[in-house]
Amino acid sequence: MFRKATLAALAIAATGAAFSAQASDQLATSLGVQPGQYTTSELAQIRAAKEAGDNTRVKFLLSGGAEPTGVNGNGQLALSLGVQPGEYTTAELVSLRGAIEDGDAQSQNYILSGTQRVTRNATASPAAADSQLGQLLRVDATQFSSGELGAMYLDAHD
Repeated sequence: MFRKATLAALAIAATGAAFSAQASDQLATSLGVQPGQYTTSELAQIRAAKEAGDNTRVKFLLSGGAEPTGVNGNGQLALSLGVQPGEYTTAELVSLRGAIEDGDAQSQNYILSGTQRVTRNATASPAAADSQLGQLLRVDATQFSSGELGAMYLDAHD
């Protein structure tokens, strides 16, 4: 019984990300932009700018919000750390600065490798638990949601 409850709870938690993506896609569609083209945060900014009637801000956000010329603050931070501007997010640059200040070579290498980087159009890979369930069930875990894998496991082991 405990195992079933645990698997059900894990399946419900995993489906939360899917609902978030669906909501983001719905927001994009309501704003007249392609789903997946903008982050949820960017979509919220676009919506707020449209509601405020700030067409200049809307155009800026729809163009990617890029600085037209010069080096922005993120670019200056990148240059100060010896990396190429535009290659890393601000969060990555701040993490890199902290790793450099702490003398943590392992963290520096991890950040510079881009391993943790997630892009707007990233393809989700199955979580370790999903991969294990897929192996147990002899199926490709990338073809099923966590909930589906959990249900298949319960069906196979009842």
